[in-house]
Amino acid sequence: MDIFKTFHLVCRPLGTSCDGLREPVKISIPRYVLRGQGKDEHFEFEVKITVMDEMWAVFRRYSRFREMHRSLKLKYPELAALEFPPKKLFGNRDERMVAERRNHLERYLRNLFRVMLSSSSSPLRADADGGFHLTKHAICEFSPFFKKGVFEYSSHGTG
Repeated sequence: MDIFKTFHLVCRPLGTSCDGLREPVKISIPRYVLRGQGKDEHFEFEVKITVMDEMWAVFRRYSRFREMHRSLKLKYPELAALEFPPKKLFGNRDERMVAERRNHLERYLRNLFRVMLSSSSSPLRADADGGFHLTKHAICEFSPFFKKGVFEYSSHGTG
């Protein structure tokens, strides 16, 4: 039996898809943190956004995700079909539930960008040549949710 096996490594730059095209936006929620004390104790989710060569992260509570979804849905009706993770009345601080919510919120954000990058009414859609000219500024203008520092002085999250 051959102990040594041959491995083929495929390397490509971060943000590049298998067909060699750059993904215009990469978004993930790698972790969540517990903040506050007593009645003000809550979880905040770290949202990492990469647009071409710009990368930044913001921390947001679930309520901020919900507010963003509601406001964008009013402006862009095509987002109404997106499944948004439901509010939980009990178990909000259960570690398993928070981990599951993190997965759902990450999937939601990826779907949000997938829809908005292809929607004709979206300021984030591809140009006539099929290329994307997205910037951090464009995404922050699309929704203040993605702007660093926006919610840092409120009770609903930090920048």
